[in-house]
Amino acid sequence: MSLWRLPEMTYHFEDVMDDLIVDNNERMALYCDFYAIDRRELEKDKVVAEYVEKHHQILDALISGYKEMGPLNKKICDELVGCECETEFEKKR
Repeated sequence: MSLWRLPEMTYHFEDVMDDLIVDNNERMALYCDFYAIDRRELEKDKVVAEYVEKHHQILDALISGYKEMGPLNKKICDELVGCECETEFEKKR
């Protein structure tokens, strides 16, 4: 019986986030998604637009946090995948 391993996960979160936030249209799409509002509503309703503008730092902080935690999360996942594979191998013995 051979020990099998899952392929190592490729992690490009930081590159993806950098690509997502390079222009304001993409940033606005993220805000709309985060606040669960329709982009047309944002363009029509001044109150909604002001709310998003006032609170955009929250989403910026979340994005920064995810970028910082990404490498650590990848390392943890890679270690756990190896442990799971070894456990499954031992069970089959």
